[in-house]
Amino acid sequence: MPKPIFKPNRVVRAPQVLEAFTATLRPRLPLDLQNTRITADDIWYVLGYASVHRLALESACTELAEAPSGNRFREVLAAALPERRVLQRELNTTLRWQLPKCLLKGKRDYALALDVVLIPYHGQPQRDKKEIVRGEAKSGTTHFHGYATVSIVHNKRRYVVALTFIELGEAMVVVVRRLLDRIQRLKIRVRRVYLDKGFCAIEVFRTLDRRGVSYVLPIPVRGRSGGVRNLFHGPCSYATTYTFSSAEVGTYTVQAVAVRRYTKGKYGRHGVKWFAYAVAGLPDRCPPRQVFELYRQRFGIETSYRQMNQVRARTTSRNPTVRLLLVGLAFILVNLYVALRDRLTTCPQADEGPARLWLSLRRLAFLLSRAVEQCLGVTAVVQHRPATMLS
Repeated sequence: MPKPIFKPNRVVRAPQVLEAFTATLRPRLPLDLQNTRITADDIWYVLGYASVHRLALESACTELAEAPSGNRFREVLAAALPERRVLQRELNTTLRWQLPKCLLKGKRDYALALDVVLIPYHGQPQRDKKEIVRGEAKSGTTHFHGYATVSIVHNKRRYVVALTFIELGEAMVVVVRRLLDRIQRLKIRVRRVYLDKGFCAIEVFRTLDRRGVSYVLPIPVRGRSGGVRNLFHGPCSYATTYTFSSAEVGTYTVQAVAVRRYTKGKYGRHGVKWFAYAVAGLPDRCPPRQVFELYRQRFGIETSYRQMNQVRARTTSRNPTVRLLLVGLAFILVNLYVALRDRLTTCPQADEGPARLWLSLRRLAFLLSRAVEQCLGVTAVVQHRPATMLS
């Protein structure tokens, strides 16, 4: 009787995670370091440590024994970074490199999600007032640094494909064109685009229709009567048309779907709730009620933003280029996690099926943090006065 063969599990060490992170950044985000002993790896180590612990750059430098001072680190980093538009292009190149190769072969089409993330900001612009966008009050401010992203879902894994900075007064149609142009250059075939309600504008509809893009976009409900609320009637969901009007760009009619849903006590609500969507390019046999389920696929993208904030370094810098770098690094870390998630497990026996414990983002962050601490050391805590509980 042959003896059973047991294949040993390969244990992933913290330095491997750090090397995977820095190897992604070194060739695609070059730093122009001059007249300094600080190396590019030192900068990536500190930025990675600050990101996974959600620390300010000053705090990260204080925690790491061999890191430069916070002031010196910020000076070197600001001088080494290119201008914002060049940095944005380099970040998008890095995000592209993280995508599975099959996405770029153009053999099948994919659903995309476009969204806007606003990072609250308290302070004045560094140079130009266009650096700060305005929005609804959040975290005690109406001033934000705005970023728009396009994400893709492949084999239940959500990757951030591209990132762009939003300036004050920039029309949403310009942002949409920029993201769609990026997708076109990557030669990714688009099946359907799911957009946030913040993109609901006549110019956006005209651009999507002109390019022949299938889309689902919720129509925001404003006011207590009139407008889109006129569609909310009848015993069931139905398809119709809706005309937008604007004093600046005129009117535009889109295909619309009014969806009637029972809340069934969800979020403490009971009764009927209506949703309205502008749609185009859906299958002929797609019933109106299915549009609601289709659009729910976009909600998974919100998880990417929650995870991004879990690994985003904080800063009080007014420099929008530094802030763009921190947001871009957070998305790069999330993409790295998504790529590794189903290949790594915290269970000793990888063949236990349902009992397998997938790697969490926090566990990956701790591995990265541990490796940085091994490289740069940890600042010792000194007892200046006797503490009886520490004796």
